[in-house]
Order: sequence, then C-alpha cells, then structure tokens
Amino acid sequence: LIVSIMPSNDEYDPPENPYLVGDEDEDGDENDEEDLGDDDGDDDLDSDNPMIHLPEYVVKRVEKIKELSSARDAIMEQYLTERAELEKRFAGLVKPIYNERHLVVCGEKDQDIAQETGSRPDPDVDEVLKGIPHFWVTCISNHETAGEIVTEQDVDCLESLQDVICEDDPDGKGFTLSFVFGPNDYFHDKVLTKRYEVPNLLLSDEPLIKSVEGSAIQWKDEEEHCLTHRQIQKKQRGKGKKAGQVRTVTKTEKKESFFHWFDAPKMPNNSQVENMDEEEVEQIEELFSDDFEIAQAFRSELIPNAVVWYTGEASEQLMMELMGDVDGETETANEE
Repeated sequence: LIVSIMPSNDEYDPPENPYLVGDEDEDGDENDEEDLGDDDGDDDLDSDNPMIHLPEYVVKRVEKIKELSSARDAIMEQYLTERAELEKRFAGLVKPIYNERHLVVCGEKDQDIAQETGSRPDPDVDEVLKGIPHFWVTCISNHETAGEIVTEQDVDCLESLQDVICEDDPDGKGFTLSFVFGPNDYFHDKVLTKRYEVPNLLLSDEPLIKSVEGSAIQWKDEEEHCLTHRQIQKKQRGKGKKAGQVRTVTKTEKKESFFHWFDAPKMPNNSQVENMDEEEVEQIEELFSDDFEIAQAFRSELIPNAVVWYTGEASEQLMMELMGDVDGETETANEE
C-alpha cells in the first residue's frame, strides 16, 4: 500500500493538470498570448511549459479543454457528495447485522440459536461456553497484516476484545475504528479508537493522509500489566566525589506489542518536511503507509468478513489465489 502524507498546516486541493492554462496568473492578470510570449522568468519553468510555444489558436483549444475539465470536476464533486451519502445509507443497513453479530459473539443470542437449531450444550460437560470465545483475537491472528503485530503477550488481553466497529465520516473524508473491550487485567478503557482523516478516501487508490489520532491507553499497572513498555532497574556506579557509591535507576524499555498501533504517528508540518532530505521523507511515508495498511485491513477485510477470518477460510482462499497466480506465471513463462 502506497500513501502520501499531507503536512499538518496544508489544505487539500485536488491535483490539477500542469499543462492546462489558468484563468489568472500569479499577478492576478488573465493569461493571454502576450503574457505567454513576454515571460522572461525562470527558464527552467518555461522549458516545462509547452504553452509558450503554441500559436494563439491552439492555446484557445487548450482553454476549451480546460473548460471541459472544470465541468468534469464539478461532476466529480457531485459524485463524491452522492457517494458519501450512498456509503452512509448502506452503512446504516449493514449496522443491524453487525450489531447482531456482536450479540452472537458475546453470547446474548445463545438461547435463541439453541431454539432455532435444536443444538444445546451437553449437560454432562463441566463448562458451558458462552458465545464464541476468542472470536476477534482469532480473526486478527489469522490475518497476515494485522496478525503480524500481535505478540504472544497481547493475546490474553485481546481475548477480551468484544467488537471492532468502523464509522466513516459523513462527508466520506475519513473514518474511525473503535475496539470494544470487556473487563480485563490490563487497562481501564472500555473502547480504544483510531481515527484517520483522508480527504481523498473515496477518490483515489493512493490515500492522502491528513491526520491520524489514537487513544492514549490507561494502563492499570505500569509495572506488571503494561503491554507496550516494561520497567527495568539498572545499577549505576557513581563517579567523581560519588565514586564507589551504587544507586538503582528505573528505566522504561519499549516492548513489541499490537497496542503500539494506537500510538498514532505524528504528522510533520510544512517547515519540518522542507528540512527533510528525500530519505527522511520516504521513511515518514513508509511509517504512515504501514500504519494505514493495518487500518485498511480492519476497515475493508476483518470487519466486513470477520467470520471467514475466524474460520481460516479467508487465509485459505488467499493462499489459493496466490498459488493460482504463481501457476499462471509459470505457464506463461513455459509458453514463452
């Protein structure tokens, strides 16, 4: 997944075709043939602009194309508005289904399902299971992208995860993921959230991320039950006048954990980006790309199709598709 970042003090403007003639130049004057011919500015800019070499009658044709492009932009604005409304409408239709799935997972529909199917727990069994135990942690673990960041220490906490919900913004320019937890030994929060503002979410295959926000987890016990950091004690020997003295220092050490994902990456502002070299910008974009890929895994795959990730069918289907692609490439190579 490739994403672009949008510095925090920028406003989103849809990209324009650089070859189209603007209605006005930087001085506020209309672009005409005299402006094009008398431009004594940057030679490099002139070399990239084919318009300065065109006769007036061809310029007018390009201006006509610009009018058509503006008409197309107006239609796309209408499309985005109506698509956001359509997404909202169908999200409302699907929501009761997700709500009932939540009730099944948590055991609130056990009696109803038993009456419908005639399948009941064996009274001779000591423990009667409620709902579908470990449903969401199994879904996540079976997903290649989301499961990759889950550690063995995370599993016990994720067993208390009761639901994962995605709500798109009304204008279709962002979404919020909510993770609903039952009582657990690790944190006080009942809901952890991750919010994304993506102005072109419904428009482009390459997301332009404007902001990311995540929950600050309220751990019950920083020493024993914090999954993201551990407290370690180290002995330090004094120097100088304190030579020979030994003191114990407590330091915080980071641990690998799924719950680091809720600590959202920080969006740089314009001045910070301008002071970065190309490699640093690529590292920032890769950080946001990896973060957003996990969000998309929940939004587009795990939430809509949770049951097939729970059963493992989704993983098997993905493997079959990959094997099919490999076989197809092999056959093509043999034919060549």
